[in-house]
Order: sequence, then structure tokens, then C-alpha cells
Amino acid sequence: MRIASLAAGLALVASTMAVAQTPPPPPKDKLERVVIVMRHGVRSAMSSPEELGRYSRRAWPRFAVPAGHLTANGATLVTMLGGWYAAYYRQLGLLGASDCAVYYWANHTQRTEATATALAAGLTPGCAPAIHQSAAAPDPLFEAPQTPLAPLDAPRMLAAISARVDGDLAAWDARQTPDRDRFEALMLQCRRIPCASAERAKVQRRLGDTPIAMRIDGGKPDLTSPSLQVAGIAESLVMAYADGLAFDGWRGIDAATIGRALVVHGAGIDLRTRTPEVGRQTSSYLAMRLLATLQRGAGVTALADPIGDGEKIVVLSGHDGTVTMLAGLLGLDWKLGDYAAGEAAPGGGLVFEVWRVAATGQQAVRIRYVAQGLDQMRRRTPLSIDAPPEIAAIRIAGCGDSCPLSDFTTHLLASVSPVTPH
Repeated sequence: MRIASLAAGLALVASTMAVAQTPPPPPKDKLERVVIVMRHGVRSAMSSPEELGRYSRRAWPRFAVPAGHLTANGATLVTMLGGWYAAYYRQLGLLGASDCAVYYWANHTQRTEATATALAAGLTPGCAPAIHQSAAAPDPLFEAPQTPLAPLDAPRMLAAISARVDGDLAAWDARQTPDRDRFEALMLQCRRIPCASAERAKVQRRLGDTPIAMRIDGGKPDLTSPSLQVAGIAESLVMAYADGLAFDGWRGIDAATIGRALVVHGAGIDLRTRTPEVGRQTSSYLAMRLLATLQRGAGVTALADPIGDGEKIVVLSGHDGTVTMLAGLLGLDWKLGDYAAGEAAPGGGLVFEVWRVAATGQQAVRIRYVAQGLDQMRRRTPLSIDAPPEIAAIRIAGCGDSCPLSDFTTHLLASVSPVTPH
């Protein structure tokens, strides 16, 4: 009995010493605020099925809402995404169970306003939040404003785009030929790539009929080429597929095939909207207000007005160009699933997070691109912490995945500063 008691006592002492010697868990980084710059959700095509059908062998599906409007499925999908954001940020400790501390700002279009409303239904249910908008239209957050910071200069913008193709848009277009042929094969339902001449003759219009030109039209750069002509058709294809519409008689209408066909569309997006000078002239105002919002409470003098009133999350509901031009300005790159590189998916957005780093006590910026996959949208797949949307971590130039707020500030200010040509 005494031996057993002694052994038990020694075991208790050893256990106590082990507990005492176990180091406490390291402090965790704390998420302090979030800004989401997003594209509207799934909308109807901007062109009629008849117009789109001039480029394809099969009839296009017809949307149930007017051109350019958020669809009913589009609203449902955005609400689902909002519900995932709510669960995700509650898990990270930013939001409480019934937290209404989210500020919504939308551009002046039906699809952007409806997207903000639908996101709020999932992100802040029961809160009845206001959807804020500018008194002026167009809204300078989403439409390039005339500002001293980055005055619109169409010749300079066109020169920057031209420099990216070495002044030869025709040569750039020729390099896209294999990817354009893949897209056209889907439109013409060819079994081989490229399509035979006889198959090309069975449609009213062909991509190759588009003239190649770089010019200024209406005070803005205007680029046309066979590969750039893909843009509107590709967007309509994505929207119809994501909306769950039936492509009667079509072959190869699945996420993987569409993704491969979208590569040429991604190249056009990159040239038209992700050229840094384009972003500087169109998105500097947005970038400066984004920075001021991220800097709240950082003890620095803001150079622009922050967005909102100090809410934990700020949501800006805009367009694909809102996302891609800002990304081009800041040099942000991503690739999600079946989408083209740098593509702004319906409902997808750049997510800027400000973290308090426990090890240093300093603030850091982390950026993600978040969007539902094509099949997640078509199938209306429920989202959860265990079944999230697609997410890509974005590296910030010179910083990696996590960038001190001071370094991010330096990077952003350098991006919006005009570069004097030699």
C-alpha cells in the first residue's frame, strides 16, 4: 500500500511538473478588418440569343430577365456566398453571431445594387442594412473620375497598351490563334481544332472577320481584333452556364471545356484592363480610398476618405473591370479552377484583410481572391467551412502572402504615382 501510494504521489508530481514545463500556446494573429471588392453576380447576356447565334452553330439559351440584369439564380448564388463569408469570418473571430457591422456600397446599375442586397441577405441576415451609393452618377469609385491624381489621358493609356504588344496588335492576335481556335471550335461544335473551312462557313459571322485596330474612340482607347471579339461571347457563355440554363443540342458544355476555351478571353482581359497604366487612370481613386479604409486606427494620416464608418467589413459591389483594373494597378495575380488567369468571376472578389500580427504587434495586409467555381454555381452547391468557394492567396510584390501595412502602403502609393515617360 505504501509503495503504491508513493508511486501515485511521484506520478502526480511528475504530471504537475510536465504541465508546468509545457509552454503556453503562442498568441494568435488577430483579424481586424476586411474590404471586399467584388464583381456582381450572374447576370443575363448583354446581347440577344439571336446576335450571339450568329457566331455559333447552335441556338443560345434565353435568359428570363432583361439584358444585363442579375438573374434569380445569380441572386441565390450571391446569398450563398454571403452566408459562407459570414461563417468564415465568425470562425476567425471578426464577426459575432448576429453582427451587423458590414458596410455595403454599390455602383449605379441594377445588377450591382441587386448583388449587394443579395450578399447582405447571406452575410448579415436580419440586419436590413442600407445599400449605399454615391450622390453623383457615374460613381467615381467605379467609373474613372477626372482627378489630379490620375487624369484621364487616352493617348497615354493607348500607348501603354500598345507597348505591351510592341506596337503590333496583329502579331499579338496571331499568338492567340491556338486558343482562339479552341474557343471557335466550341462555338461551331467542330470535332477537330481548328475547324474546317466548310464548318466555318455555316455561321453568319466568324471571329476572323473582326478588323484589327488600335485607336481612340469617344475619348477612350478602342481595340478590336479576332481574339478580342471573344470577350462578349465568352462572358455570355459563362453567365448562361453558371445560371444553369440548358444548351440544347450543344456538345462539350461542361466546366472543364469552357475553362479551356476561356484562355483567349483571359488574354484579352489582361491586355485591355490589366495594363498598369489603365488601372492607374481608372482605379487610383478607388485604390486611395481602399488604402484609407485599411489604415483605420493605424495612427497614420489618411490621404483620402475611408469608406464606411469603421465597420468590420466593407463590401464594394462593382463590375469585372472594377476588379481587374484595380488588380492591374496593384500587380495582383490569381488563377482559380476553370477560370482564365486573372479573370473576374461572377460574384468573385478581391478580399483585403488587415491582421494584427501577434509576434510583432504590427498590422499586415493579406489578399485573397474568392469566387464560386463554375460547377458550384451551375449546381448551386451549398457552401460551408468544409465546402468553401474557390480561394487563391495573392502575393503582393516584394512581400509575399502577408505584407506589413506600411509596405503595402508604399507599394500602393508607388502604383498610383504617375510615371514620367523618358
